[in-house]
Formats: sequence, C-alpha cells, structure tokens
Amino acid sequence: MIEDIPESVDLQASIGTAISIDMVVPEIYRREGTAVGSMMLQQMQWLDSAWWPATVFLTNIPGWINLTTEPSTDFDITKTLAFQGSPTLEFKASMEGASLYIEAYGKAINRKGDVILLAEGITDFMSIKMTESYGLSIRSGGQGVEKLYVRMSNIPATPPVVLEELEVLGENLQRATINVRELLGPYYSVIEIDDVQGGRIIASARLSATIEDTEFDLRGVLLDAQFSGGLPTGTTLGVNGMASDLSMLNMVPGMGDSNKHLMVAEPFSSAVLTILATTLGGD
Repeated sequence: MIEDIPESVDLQASIGTAISIDMVVPEIYRREGTAVGSMMLQQMQWLDSAWWPATVFLTNIPGWINLTTEPSTDFDITKTLAFQGSPTLEFKASMEGASLYIEAYGKAINRKGDVILLAEGITDFMSIKMTESYGLSIRSGGQGVEKLYVRMSNIPATPPVVLEELEVLGENLQRATINVRELLGPYYSVIEIDDVQGGRIIASARLSATIEDTEFDLRGVLLDAQFSGGLPTGTTLGVNGMASDLSMLNMVPGMGDSNKHLMVAEPFSSAVLTILATTLGGD
C-alpha cells in the first residue's frame, strides 16, 4: 500500500527471512520535502494453525531510501548468545525526517523471537547490528533519532535462560553499544552499555530460566555505575533496567563525548526478588 505518491516511483521490495526496500523518486518528480506520504508492506505466513505477520510501515518518505533488515548469521557458541541471531537493520535516505515501524513475529520470518522497532524522525542514516564481540550496536547520523523504541521478546539465550523481553527506548540517541559479559555462565553477567551519546536512553530486560520443570522469573537488582568522559557521574539502583539522561551532561565541557554504564546484579536482593516473582507471579 502506497499513499500520496508522485507521478513516477521506482520501487523494489521483498519480505521474507530478510526485509528489503529500495525506493527512488526521479528528481523531476520530486516535491519539496516529503516525496511519498506513506508506505506499508506486509507478509503473512501460515504456521502452527495461525497466520503470523511481518509488517513494515514508513511515513514522510524522502526522495530515495534504502532499507535492509535480516537476522545476523554470525554465531559462536563460546560467546554470549544474548544477541546472536538478532535482526540487523540498515537505513539510508536522501534526507532526514522519515519515520519507520517494523513488527515481525519470528515465525513470519523463520527465526526465533519476535521484534518491534519504532523510529520517529530518522536522520539520513541509522543502523542496528551485532558487533564483533557479539554485542548490539545502535548508530545514527546527524543529531540522532528523535525517538527510538526497540523490543525483542521470546529469544532463547544460553540454556536454560530465555530472554523474555528486552526493551530499549532512546530520545535524540546518536549511538550506543550493549554488551553482556558472562562471569559465571548465563547465571551471572555484567551488562555494559558503552559509547552512549545523545539525549536519553532507557533499557530494561526480563529473563526466565527453567530448571527441573520449575520456571524461575529472573529478577535482578542492578547496581548501575555511570561514567561520562571517563569520570564517574553517579550510581543508581534499579530492577532489571537502567535510565540515563545526557541532556544536561552534554552541556558540561568535557562530559559531552560519551556515556558508559556498568550494571551488576546484587546477588542477595536479586535472589529474593526472583523467588517472590516466581512464587507470587505478577510484574
């Protein structure tokens, strides 16, 4: 479905294991500002007696765009599995201002786990991909994406742990790199969010583990040590997540380059919360 189109549009698109969109409006037909009002592509796959959709929706589309997203195929069982197989995304455009929404059930694109991505006010470049150290890298051009929301759910991590849900919310976010450093296998890890630059970022995760037919709702009381420009700027406590506001720090000389978070679970409180969440249920 395409709405508010000019006289001529060159469009090539496909949805499957990989999603790709190449769209060009010839210069003689381009209008000032937005070239195409909106575009939606959807694929439905019948599996396990149900339809599973993969949907891409774009608005305020400029003169040309190139969008590619596909599951990463670089695997190493000796490294953390938190982001292995997660979808990569690369977006390029002739100018800033487009907004993007992607929702894909794993069964619709032949992969484990579901993903939702919402980006509003994208610059002319944005990428989300796995790093060489098997972390997750988020990058954008210019002043960053106005609003970015990423949610990945139902993703098998290192057995017996399942990543029930990982959410990242950013505002004017230019870049961030997330790594999970396993200290005692999948049971105790340090989460490192490095090279954060931009306005605000909030990240949270929820995990579970099944041991001898008992499912544990894993909760972590996280000690979040924050650094900016190599200097410690604060320490906070949170349950399964962190939040950072760089809008004020970016105004201080020497503290606007990047921000780093080291998050470590406090074992005793985490164990108590895990037992309570498992036995009582609820959020």
